[in-house]
Amino acid sequence: MLLLDRRSFPRDKPCGDLIGVRALRAALRLGVSETDLREYPRIAGAIVTTEGGELDLAPRSGWGQRLLSGSDARVVPRVVFDDLLVRSAVRAGATFRQATVRDVGPWASGARVVSGQERHGALSVAARAVVVAGGYGCRVASDAAPDDRDESPARGIAMRGYFRDVACPADRIVFSLERWLLPGYGWVFPLPGGRANVGVGRLAPPHDEGGEETHLHELWQRFIEDPRSPTAQWCRDAVPDGRPRAWPLDLGPRRRPLTADGLLVAGEAAGLVGPLTGAGIAFALESGERAGWVIASALESGEATKDRLSPYGRETRRRAAPWLRAELLAQRFLADAERARRFFDVVRPLPPTGALGARLLLHLG
Repeated sequence: MLLLDRRSFPRDKPCGDLIGVRALRAALRLGVSETDLREYPRIAGAIVTTEGGELDLAPRSGWGQRLLSGSDARVVPRVVFDDLLVRSAVRAGATFRQATVRDVGPWASGARVVSGQERHGALSVAARAVVVAGGYGCRVASDAAPDDRDESPARGIAMRGYFRDVACPADRIVFSLERWLLPGYGWVFPLPGGRANVGVGRLAPPHDEGGEETHLHELWQRFIEDPRSPTAQWCRDAVPDGRPRAWPLDLGPRRRPLTADGLLVAGEAAGLVGPLTGAGIAFALESGERAGWVIASALESGEATKDRLSPYGRETRRRAAPWLRAELLAQRFLADAERARRFFDVVRPLPPTGALGARLLLHLG
């Protein structure tokens, strides 16, 4: 098994860093150990801020604590988390090589040729099966599994920065749905030692007008500095820890092909990114794990033809579609600031809201 990535590890990746319940379970199945994560404490709940005030989502009863007892979610920087995944793959027998993949050739004689550039020369590898997980705008995925539908997926854009001396709750993730952030949101995700990942995300305009990142940076600064922002109270004495970074997202759900002869598409390249939250780590890990099992079964019974790989596409859609569609509906609902305010005013006093809300949000990452 050969693992190719254009970057060496450990490497930073701009992200909110929330490793939700589903993502953490998948990571542990894939070989990441509890010991590897001991520095990063379990999240106990969430805070949602709206025009109507704060909503603290955490269990307040024995029933609520039991409901949340198995919901282990943590905030782990991707520079740490992704390196743990690569190390786990190598321990399991994979060979890691740093290379930029340019092309996955056509299926011929039971294999595809993966070509590109390594540090010291050209890359050319014949593979009986290939998993393409190239992330945003992955040209290799669209070339290798072409889609004849004229579909322009919704896009998101986000920006995050790390800060020291942030006075946010150490055991809560914070989501901000202030009117001026919609249709998007802001977040404050705590890290050990008073650090935090602070960011904003929003839908990108349908056409690239060239000013997306500039506008996003202004929104991000307002989220941190404006006295009317709920985040300003926590970031009053905060010190930037490096420069902020922005990144684009291909939001789901999408209907692109996920399989071809000798090839599977996983993660964001498959459109497996939540349209409300921009979260895709759990989808990426679950789809990658599923791809491995399906390929192993196909190769054991013969060639990894499209027919033999088709269970991957069916199962991936079956598991991901309900999440993605639910997020899409929630996004459309919460895009109306007044409607969002009325909704939170209604659920705020209900006894189950804290535990149920925390469980839902901790499963999104």
